[in-house]
Amino acid sequence: MTGSSDANRRPGSGPDPDPAPDLNPAPAQRPGNITAAAVLLVVSAFISATIAVNDPEMTPFVYLLLFITIGAALRLRKGGRPARITATVTAALFLVYLLPHAMRGFSDPGGIYQPEYAVRALLAIAISATGATLLHAPGSRAYFRARRHQAVR
Repeated sequence: MTGSSDANRRPGSGPDPDPAPDLNPAPAQRPGNITAAAVLLVVSAFISATIAVNDPEMTPFVYLLLFITIGAALRLRKGGRPARITATVTAALFLVYLLPHAMRGFSDPGGIYQPEYAVRALLAIAISATGATLLHAPGSRAYFRARRHQAVR
């Protein structure tokens, strides 16, 4: 009887012998933290853009941050360490932009900044902070470290 050795094996008889070691290790699996962080940062940027529509002086700055955040989110999914740094910096810049809106909205409810802007600003701050925290969680750090080592090889 001629046939392959695989055809003569019984199911469950043990692992297949590995004829040669794998010289290219499998790429690191992207943890869900990275995808969740990217989505949260983009959502926060969109919420910030809805607030910036009413602040003509800051609108171009916020739209620029929005596009940078979207670009960083796309690069985050590929495992780029510079994208993680960029996303963290844009999250911090959104915090600097949104915190005064939140304070003014609650302190002067009859002015330009209504309490609804303050609530949206606090929501965007919380979402952005959660996204930045997920980027620096232990699983995410290990992923970025593994991706950097794969890029060096």
